[in-house]
Amino acid sequence: MAPEALEAKRVAVKLLADRARTRHYLQQRLEKRGLPAEAVAAALDALAEAGYVDDQQYARDRVEGILNKSLQWRPALVQVLTREGIDPDLAERTVNERLVDVNQREWACEVARERLRTSNTSDTDSARRKTGAYLARRGFDTESIVAAIEEALPRP
Repeated sequence: MAPEALEAKRVAVKLLADRARTRHYLQQRLEKRGLPAEAVAAALDALAEAGYVDDQQYARDRVEGILNKSLQWRPALVQVLTREGIDPDLAERTVNERLVDVNQREWACEVARERLRTSNTSDTDSARRKTGAYLARRGFDTESIVAAIEEALPRP
């Protein structure tokens, strides 16, 4: 391996020491340090072959992490992954694999109930609007949002 590739590998290993990173992130950081693109590619290929750079595993772990702290739906999860440098097709596949057995409407109801539990809004109409907007930002479709709001906060 060329000296530049060894330097790229050394820097990449330091970046990977605290947590997993995407290949895209590592490539950007290494090239920003002025390392040649060929050296960066060689280093990342070697690390990928050794199992240290794995975008598919990164995507799986990232989706689980997001779902454990923030209840979101497909479009929002895919957007997070692609923003972090995961290939859009891989992001879509990973999210679909994880949510294959999850009912969107039930998930939206759970999110709505949790949101309303922590809300300090006493006005029902305001709570319905805010909850609907919250669910929309998390990627739920209109049908699921309406059903979730009706279930979590029925009209009198």
